[in-house]
Amino acid sequence: MSIICGTDLSHASQGALDVARALAAQRGDREVVLVHVVDGEPGDAELAELRARLVIHASAGTGPSVRVELVVGPPDEVLVGFAETCGSDLLIIAARSRDERSASRLGTTAASVIARTHIPVIAVRDPAPWLAFASGARPLKILLGIDDSATCDLGVQWTLALGTRGPIDVVLGAIYYPDDAAAYYGLPAQGPVDADPEIERLMQRDLIRRFAGSAASVSPRITARARRGLGRIGDHMIELADEEHVDAIIVGTGQKTGLGRLGSVSSVIVEDARQSVVCVPPQTVVITQTVPVLQQALVATDLSQFANRAVPYAFALTQPGGEVHLLHVVKEDDNAELDEAELLRNLGALTPAGATQQVRTHIVRGDDTATTIAQCAARFGVDVICIASHGRSGITRALVGSVADRLLRVTRLPVLVLRPA
Repeated sequence: MSIICGTDLSHASQGALDVARALAAQRGDREVVLVHVVDGEPGDAELAELRARLVIHASAGTGPSVRVELVVGPPDEVLVGFAETCGSDLLIIAARSRDERSASRLGTTAASVIARTHIPVIAVRDPAPWLAFASGARPLKILLGIDDSATCDLGVQWTLALGTRGPIDVVLGAIYYPDDAAAYYGLPAQGPVDADPEIERLMQRDLIRRFAGSAASVSPRITARARRGLGRIGDHMIELADEEHVDAIIVGTGQKTGLGRLGSVSSVIVEDARQSVVCVPPQTVVITQTVPVLQQALVATDLSQFANRAVPYAFALTQPGGEVHLLHVVKEDDNAELDEAELLRNLGALTPAGATQQVRTHIVRGDDTATTIAQCAARFGVDVICIASHGRSGITRALVGSVADRLLRVTRLPVLVLRPA
């Protein structure tokens, strides 16, 4: 696959081409495709002059050969279409400051290209860090934006793939809103304005485990930063990038269009960041670099014979030496005398013979069993939840509900549901 580089023949675009050739050489590509798009209806003489300039533009620098393409049409549509036709897996374009955008049509359409493309886009602001990374001279320092979207997972895998080709330092950044984060972890809300140290500790733990737990083959230096949000997430990510002095920001993009782009995290970052920006769209095809390792599991049981059958599956899923949490939820208004010590012993007795995992037992009160399980799983930092479904159906299911079904809706974690025979 060839890297596509869009150019408007400016000095900034020359820097983007240098990055494209350096990354292509690092990947072992034989050529880079340099595309200049002419908008409007140019005459033959203008096209001939532009082609001559394009050839000169392509001849500067070293690295793989450059194939030039001069195309007439809307810049964003042409670049995206060209990348798809060539089967490219990376599009590189120069990004510009607000002051520079008025001088270049290509600079003003970077956001439109990112909103349309099915492959990752690198919007280059400073080529020097990329060139140093490609040559192995120094690590590329990256801020990787982490959220719960599928494109975030693609961004993680894309970053891991980048790390297999050269040295990287990774700052994992996540923006949280205190009320939402407190509800997720099942903690009391401390207020909408002040940062919450406990929430940030848990979030930073989860960020490290989400990335570093599967990055052993890459071994980058990793830092986790959780920041309380008050305004736009994109603005907070830019602030974090400036504080950490990163070279590039990597974000997934939902490719919103029209008015939706006003609230798009990626569009804010592309427009306003001082650093290069890598946008990974939801259609990106990224070879999975790592297989998740399940170190911790939570299994919830009401201590009935059927519910207890889910317990061995939690041990089966986790690695030897891992950790399994056995959880029993009691209703808040259950005033019957509870012998918690006895309940904990009963939970512990469910541990399979010969299990090598560490076992932790918990008795927790909560009126919404599914939400309580989800909150405990988040707070404990587990990788997977196991639960047995009693298989209610019809009117019983409508009136009583299914803990397993609701759990699937309220948790962000994978859930193994043991169904009745």
